[in-house]
Amino acid sequence: MRSLHAACLALLVCALAILPLSAHATEEDRPIVLIGTGGVMWDYVDPETTPNLFALSEESAVGNLSVRAVHPVACPADGWLTLGAGERAGDDETDNGACRLLEEPVDGTVPHWEDYVASAENSAYSPRLGQLAELTADRNTLALGPGAAIALADENGTVSSYGQIEDYRDLAESQDLVLVDIGSMSQIEPTVFDETQNRQKGDPLAASFETQEWDEEAIRADMATIDARLGEVLDAIEETTPEARIIVASLSDYSATASTQQVIMEVTGEPGLLTSSTTRRSGLVAATDLLPTLVNGSEGPGDSIVADAGGTAEGNRAAVTEFDSLTKAIKPATGWVYALWGISWLLVFFATLIFRRKPVLRGGALAVASLPASAVLMNGTPWHTAGNPTLVLCLGIAVGSVLIGILSYRLHGRHRAAPAALVAGLVLLSYLLPVLVGSPLALNSVFGALPSVGRFYGMNNMMFAIVGASGLVLAGIIAEKLADRQRAAALIVGLGATIVFIDGSPWHGTDFGGPPVLVVGFLFLALLVSGRRLTWLSSLGILLAGVAVAAFFLLVDYLRPVEDRTHLGDFAQSILDGTAFDVIARKAMQVVALWPLLLVFVIMLAVLWMLWRKKAPISLEQLVHPNGDSWVWTIIALVVVLLGGTLLNDSGPIIFLTGGMVAIPLLASILYYGKPLGARKQKLARDTDEKARGSNRDSTTN
Repeated sequence: MRSLHAACLALLVCALAILPLSAHATEEDRPIVLIGTGGVMWDYVDPETTPNLFALSEESAVGNLSVRAVHPVACPADGWLTLGAGERAGDDETDNGACRLLEEPVDGTVPHWEDYVASAENSAYSPRLGQLAELTADRNTLALGPGAAIALADENGTVSSYGQIEDYRDLAESQDLVLVDIGSMSQIEPTVFDETQNRQKGDPLAASFETQEWDEEAIRADMATIDARLGEVLDAIEETTPEARIIVASLSDYSATASTQQVIMEVTGEPGLLTSSTTRRSGLVAATDLLPTLVNGSEGPGDSIVADAGGTAEGNRAAVTEFDSLTKAIKPATGWVYALWGISWLLVFFATLIFRRKPVLRGGALAVASLPASAVLMNGTPWHTAGNPTLVLCLGIAVGSVLIGILSYRLHGRHRAAPAALVAGLVLLSYLLPVLVGSPLALNSVFGALPSVGRFYGMNNMMFAIVGASGLVLAGIIAEKLADRQRAAALIVGLGATIVFIDGSPWHGTDFGGPPVLVVGFLFLALLVSGRRLTWLSSLGILLAGVAVAAFFLLVDYLRPVEDRTHLGDFAQSILDGTAFDVIARKAMQVVALWPLLLVFVIMLAVLWMLWRKKAPISLEQLVHPNGDSWVWTIIALVVVLLGGTLLNDSGPIIFLTGGMVAIPLLASILYYGKPLGARKQKLARDTDEKARGSNRDSTTN
């Protein structure tokens, strides 16, 4: 009897252990229904215009979907192709700016598939069309609508199971994955192509200056139509597959000029925000995340979308709507802010040539150098909600810069470098501190990166240039201020190590091209400040240190779990599997696309080189002599960092120009407007230090 009781108890324990596993398996085996549309933005989701979308958001985790693919704006074909490939993909053809009207499959084959394949073959992203079909070959799948057919087509453009939206009740019951295309809306109506042209791949200059103006009534009318179709599909799902996991995603842009954030939500039964390791930002996911969300084992840059429960439906909608509003406002303001900066910079420069060392011009130079910091501080205000956000942002940045310039100038009586030290430190902190604590404050500024360019976290190229320039000027001030050369060198190394760590570590900046050149620049300056000579051996050691630091960050990130990796670990993986050349080639092509700026950049360097050789025929060995001028070393370090960053990053000469616009006014405030200190006084201080060290050695020997 006891043995029977023991056997029954054992069976009961096994049953209890199996039940959760069975429930989990059932949860995992739920059919997935992805309802795709296009041009749907959170600004226009409300109970009156879109009752179905609004009601669905009440019980869903919501987010913004970054749909930027190969071109400045995503057409419907681009969105569905990206979904099926798991990588940025698109249709390279247009008819006078219009997107291609998606057509029904003919005999099971997607129309114009050969054009999509040609576009993929010419793409720097090398998308693998048909990956979704390949990964779901052993599952029951159904495409309803022409866009869904594009996403579920195999590599030959063939879709195995296809129907219309009205067929959902008849065809969807036994399916594991159903894609539904309920149509899209766009500023320019898609058309059947009559004449074709190649679509532009770079952002048009006008997009950085012109605010997007839309017909609000037309948008709301189109939204109402889309919402009605959504309601029909939701009713069919409720009747046929009520247990299905439902995802609604707007896969293409409404705007004809610039990419915007699109609506995405997943029905979870409670409020929440969507995120993924691709963006590392709550309420933001990328279009490349959709494929790994639908099926395991996909290849590509995306990762599975996760729903973080929390907050209220109203609060979550407000959060994603505000971010959408911010990204819409930043793009057209960027060009005006850069214009403001450039014009201010030139005005101070030419005024200096005319009026020489006027105190007001020193304050102007400091204000110009502080503009990037003012831009970050301004981003802490709701400027994007104003009636004219571009004007408010520009005025706010200008006023902030002037105030910083005035405040810093008041320190000129303490030390000639004190005003520049305050500005350089403020600029440095305004970009490093948000990255260190995980805040997107700096990344969301005009000098940061819009989600549409694919940079969702960390530090972008402009931020690297600004941080590198201000950090090295601060290092130069340390070299001038401290008479103890060893202490000054140690502080410079510490400052450089802090900047490199925040810029390059996979937990913070995740920048690949910045750390190696920053290491070289700061170690070069520290070596000379310490009184040591720069030899071929020490130069090689500095270069190897830069390479080692970059390799260390890659290795550390690669050794982390796959779901925690950043693009650093992904690049390390691409090196191992032999696909790194594709990434390098894509970034090189982005630099080549900036050939007008490259030409100006090369001419400027050539002219400066000839003038330097003519006016100052001094050898490089004399320039880097341990008893030389520390500011000459600082300038050389700046050139090395900014030129190296130009060569290693896909922003090209923009890095050199941005860093120069920060560094030159700061240097001018010290070396031109400041009280003369000259190399003679610096040399005297160093000689005194050397004599003291020599006396200490003699006393120790005796």
